Amino acid sequence: MKSLYKKIVAFVAIIGVVALGLSVIKPVSAATVSPTVTNLKAQTSGQKVTFSFDWDLTGKSVKEGDTFTIDAPEGVNITEIATQSLQANGAEVATVSMTGKKITFTFKKAIESMNQNVKGGFSYKAEWDNTPGNPGNKTATSKVGSESVIITRPDGPGVFESVLNKYNRTGDFVSKQFKLDASENYAWMNVGDDYYLTTWFIRINGDGKKQAITNPVVSDKIQAPAVDYSKITFAPAANHAASEFFVGTYLKPSFTLRKGGQVVASGWDFWQHVKFDADGNGFTVNLSDVSDVFKTASSDELIVEYQTLIPKTTIRVDNNATLTADEIKTPQTDPAFWNNTELNFWVTGDKTVTVQKEWVGDSEADRKDITVQLVADGKKLDGMTKTLTKASGWQAEFTKLPGIKDGKKIEYSVVETNTPDGYTSKVEPINESNVIKVVNTSNKPKVTETTANLVIKKTFEIAGDQEHTQVPITEGQFEFVLKDENNKVVETAKNQADGTVNFKSLTFNKEGTHTYTITENKGTDTSVNYSTQSIKATVDVKKDNDKLVATVTYSGGDGEQKNTITNTQNKPKVSNAKVTLKLKKAFEGGELKGDDFEFVAKDANDKVVGTAKNKEDGSITFDTITVDHAGTFTYTITETKGSDKTITYSDKTITATVVVVEKDNALVVEQINYSDGQTNTDTFINKKEAPKTESVTATLQVKKLFKEDETTLPMADNQFEFVLKEGNTTLETAKNKADGTVTFKELSYTAEGTHAYTITENKGTDASINYSTQTITATVAVKKANDKLVATVTYSGGDTEKGNTFTNTKTPPTPPTPVPPTVKPTSAQFKAKKVLAINGSSDRTLKANEFTFLLKDQNGTVLDTKTNGENGDILFNPVTFSKAGTFTYTIAEQKPATPESAITYDETVHTVTVTVTKDATGQLTADVKYDGKMDTLTFTNTYTPPTPPTPSEKQITTSKILEGRDLQGGEFSFNLLDENGTVLQTKQNAADGTVTFDAIAYTEAMIGTHQYTIKEVVPADQANIQYDEGQVDVTVTVTKDEASNAIQAVVSYGDKKTFINKVIPPTPPTIDIPELKLYTLKVRKVDEKGDYLAGAVFGLFEADGVTPVANPYGQGQAQAISGQDGLASFVGFEAKDYVIKELSAPSDYQLSNEVIKVSVSDYVAATNLVVDKGNVVNKLLPPPPSTDKPKSSTPPPSTDKPKSSTPPSPNGDKPKSNDKPKSSETPKSSDKPKENKKSLPSTGTEDHLGLLVTGLTFVATAIASITLKKKEDF
Repeated sequence: MKSLYKKIVAFVAIIGVVALGLSVIKPVSAATVSPTVTNLKAQTSGQKVTFSFDWDLTGKSVKEGDTFTIDAPEGVNITEIATQSLQANGAEVATVSMTGKKITFTFKKAIESMNQNVKGGFSYKAEWDNTPGNPGNKTATSKVGSESVIITRPDGPGVFESVLNKYNRTGDFVSKQFKLDASENYAWMNVGDDYYLTTWFIRINGDGKKQAITNPVVSDKIQAPAVDYSKITFAPAANHAASEFFVGTYLKPSFTLRKGGQVVASGWDFWQHVKFDADGNGFTVNLSDVSDVFKTASSDELIVEYQTLIPKTTIRVDNNATLTADEIKTPQTDPAFWNNTELNFWVTGDKTVTVQKEWVGDSEADRKDITVQLVADGKKLDGMTKTLTKASGWQAEFTKLPGIKDGKKIEYSVVETNTPDGYTSKVEPINESNVIKVVNTSNKPKVTETTANLVIKKTFEIAGDQEHTQVPITEGQFEFVLKDENNKVVETAKNQADGTVNFKSLTFNKEGTHTYTITENKGTDTSVNYSTQSIKATVDVKKDNDKLVATVTYSGGDGEQKNTITNTQNKPKVSNAKVTLKLKKAFEGGELKGDDFEFVAKDANDKVVGTAKNKEDGSITFDTITVDHAGTFTYTITETKGSDKTITYSDKTITATVVVVEKDNALVVEQINYSDGQTNTDTFINKKEAPKTESVTATLQVKKLFKEDETTLPMADNQFEFVLKEGNTTLETAKNKADGTVTFKELSYTAEGTHAYTITENKGTDASINYSTQTITATVAVKKANDKLVATVTYSGGDTEKGNTFTNTKTPPTPPTPVPPTVKPTSAQFKAKKVLAINGSSDRTLKANEFTFLLKDQNGTVLDTKTNGENGDILFNPVTFSKAGTFTYTIAEQKPATPESAITYDETVHTVTVTVTKDATGQLTADVKYDGKMDTLTFTNTYTPPTPPTPSEKQITTSKILEGRDLQGGEFSFNLLDENGTVLQTKQNAADGTVTFDAIAYTEAMIGTHQYTIKEVVPADQANIQYDEGQVDVTVTVTKDEASNAIQAVVSYGDKKTFINKVIPPTPPTIDIPELKLYTLKVRKVDEKGDYLAGAVFGLFEADGVTPVANPYGQGQAQAISGQDGLASFVGFEAKDYVIKELSAPSDYQLSNEVIKVSVSDYVAATNLVVDKGNVVNKLLPPPPSTDKPKSSTPPPSTDKPKSSTPPSPNGDKPKSNDKPKSSETPKSSDKPKENKKSLPSTGTEDHLGLLVTGLTFVATAIASITLKKKEDF
């Protein structure tokens, strides 16, 4: 035995020597790897950016511990990475960690054997920093490897657009078991090897933007494969079933709701209020149903946390969250996704696989929608399915698929999951174009078939035409529906241009009689009366010589074969006429260039109807004037004078007389005549002054004769109009005098020459006159005589010897056709009065637009909606009547969707009767009566003032402590101040130290939060007393209890509740006594996740840690209890050494044995006499040890499933709210949840490795010694 002992000692010694040797060995330093980076992209959404890139390690030498890093651009923070672990061939080849500014890939040992074939893609999310000094429109460059991309921040102050953030944290894939409830018969669920456990977070008010919200409603939508409950086991409570704990893929006990970092509800207390979608792929929860705290507006951070199970064969799960609240009417959404890192490590995402369906040996009617599932390397991929339909052309695509895994091409195929009956399915291998063909071959026996064609006719006639005049039909103008005997639509067809309507062939494979109905779909043309006929088509199928024959007969339609449907066309409405005024501009002595002069046109009422300018050719065209009835209309056109003094502007007014008549249901312009009052002319003439030269003038004058047979008739001035032209240029238009002379303006000539002019008569509008069509030629010969120009005028082409006379003849007039008077429409405007009666005493008055009223016609159609004026008047828009008759309307008040409870609404429906009559001139008159009377309608609502709620009176108090002598009543004064610093009350202390202010009555008008402070009045002469100059903060929260109609006020105080004054003893002349300072000692109680814990009791001990410190304010030991903020404070202790210990832990937590020492250094570092000793952490009590956990992972079948939506625990009780399972990781109040991070490979130092082996040496020595001792004892 001693020999063995010596050997062990020797072995340990050797290990020690080796340890010392290893301590001086330096490990190989890690290297920085630079993969080949391509396809770097940045996709922005508001303040958020998603980066993605492809990387390749081909040709790179990578070893364990090597790293690859990505730095965030300036002003941008990294928020999320696609994965924390890279997997390949079942091994972890790298870990991925992140901070707000950097991502680090640290490669593992496994990479050394496969790095030549490793390539893939990676993505991460980032957000622009929302701190000041980071403005909008800023650009930043993200660089990964040799690639770079520039991103631009959008406009804005730098806060995030939404208060909602949705993201996930991949759960621990190793831990497959977790506790479902905390009852005595708790159940452990084992999810096996087929699922990942994933935690999701919905966070509100967690980022830069904060918004106070009330009654928040959170919805969630997830697309994940269903859970196979048969693969989940329970132990030891085997009477449970998985279906008790799941809705779809949601794990119900995992729900937790936090507000401001504190758990509000979890497990059953939360999900009992959740409304899950019927398909299990979503839920909605109103957080106000979970807790009343959400009924008050708050900007605190809210977190909804839950878990789902995801099959390991799933590639990706998308999950979207939606938020609404009283303040957020437009739903805010935020997406999140989960990627399978084991499957997606090798994904390049650039491959598309197309699936094409081919049908063989069947009829189209037998074909059904087909669903196929994607298969990769022989493995079916959950969630990767596509449906092929006739509408899709029996084709579908799988996109963004990986092409290579571990350096090898992935072989894709599909399986058909729902092959229709009567078919065999064959999947062909994928071809070079990445197309997979799925061939379905029919194995149904052939049957004899026959077909029938249903054909009907469409006719279109003029409505009411006895001759049945046909209206032309266009192809596709009318639509018809064919239905079978089960009223199921078989087909919809449209007419051909010849009126035939052909339906597709109907196929029949056995004898029988089949009936169909054909009706017309009503179109939208209001001028067409669409047929309501229903044609019955009967198809009789019989065998003839062993062949099926179909015979079709019709009934119910028009025509000989009863297969015609007839529509009629109403006479179309008369269309408006378009009047275009066109005139001319002449510029004598000048050149027209376009837009030289401006003209104005006015109607008979002197209203401007248009303005226009001349074009280069002198034409003047006004915009079109619309005329809606026949008649004669006059317009006056004048020229706007310019400022050019060398131009003589035309001052004439030309009148355009327009005759509009109705022809073929359309108003048309029959003629337009222009006149300047003297002659028929459409030309404005301006003159440009030219240098004066020798000139001669000639005046052209013709004669006008007017005869009836041989009788010469008298003429009036301006009765006929004549045009003077030179060539094709109109020089002037003139009219006759009563004596028949027609005189044109003087023509001026400055040189010899011969000038020929033509004069013609403009045809007038008098149908009884035969206007002359003669053309008189006037020749002016200009010659010099005695050195002066002389002009001689001769005429030809006219009547009389001089050839200068026009002759018109008169035809006896035709008696005029009487024109019936035109009906002139009238209108009526309905009025009503609104009265608000007061039942009792109130200053309530009627408000403008407070109540709404509806005007409806006799069919109940709303014609107008109005609200009352401040004086109660209700005035509807006028209603126009174009024909005589009696018309009925109703006026009623519209009761609001949320009526005011104090108002009784008038629900009377009043009848308005309008009688319209027409007089002999066609004028319509409307007479209005309300409920058969002429009185104006009145709607009376009654307002009953609500009973005011009972006020709540509350007294605010504080206390005074005087150290050094007894306190006297009324010795010190205290002010109560409001939040503006105004002194409300001043009170003195009682002898027992209490300070009580007068009660304050809180009314309904004071609902809300009121802040007060209490301060001691410090006199100028402090009389040897050290006054407490602190303040007591007081909050009064005022609410209303609707059930009792009472005001409730709750008073709460801040950390400080007492004022402590100290008596300063007289200072001896030779002794300097130091000032006594009293300190507050505090600790904060938290759990392992950093959440605050209330209810922990701490005790204060002397420096020996045993002797209790006396309570300075009462009996016993000085103790402090942690509040909701976790703080426990000892107030008013002098500076000396103390020890703080935990005496009692919060419920369900272990007692901390930490000894907290307070020493001189703590007082030196204290701020404002407060010593902060930091956090004291409590751990949860461990679960009860299981003594009967089944050895098998498969429990007995469930025999006691719950009958309601609340899953009972095995003992029949509802799970308690404080016994719900805790999440393994919870986000802090200001941080996003942290991923489980794996540590980086250690590069080490020579000391650490040696010390590690030395430690192992001592452990081995101890084990050897204990083993030897046991053997000797044995």
